[in-house]
Amino acid sequence: MGQEPEELRADIEQRRESMSGTIDAIGDRVIPSRIVERRRNATREWASGMRARVMGPVHGTEDRIGSVAGRMADGVSHAADQIGDPAQQVQRATAGSPLIAGAVAFGLGALLAVVLPETAPERTALQKVQPQVDAATDAIKEAGQEAMATAKSSAQDATQEVKAVASEHARQVADEARQAGQGVKESTSS
Repeated sequence: MGQEPEELRADIEQRRESMSGTIDAIGDRVIPSRIVERRRNATREWASGMRARVMGPVHGTEDRIGSVAGRMADGVSHAADQIGDPAQQVQRATAGSPLIAGAVAFGLGALLAVVLPETAPERTALQKVQPQVDAATDAIKEAGQEAMATAKSSAQDATQEVKAVASEHARQVADEARQAGQGVKESTSS
């Protein structure tokens, strides 16, 4: 026939506990403070992971002392692994090298600056500094022209000096050769 009242009570109690856990989980997911806490933790994990990818994993002092030899050995053993996907190559090359990572980021920023259109505030700022840029360009051109004139003059002087020294040495060598030839003649005739 039907279920016994004790069985029904146990079934109801089990379902109530199951639903209570589900309701608690739903409540946990919609409480604003818990949402903020989860987002904060996820952001911290992302930032520490990014730091580890850019700066390399955190090492103790002992690890840093032996890292040069280790890196050299790893570099030799994994040279064949370096050939592959360009994105992976950049990631490998910048791992543990914040300067390289910064240079890559700067290059990407410069590329975006070239690709993206100029904005009105940028145009205004450029118009304000254009006279200073022109003045600096003119000053650099003048300094460059003076440097070129000085370099040409120095090069011509040096060329003339080298020619004079070379001709003097050539005369000395010719005189020594004549004297040696005369010494050989005298020794053979005596």
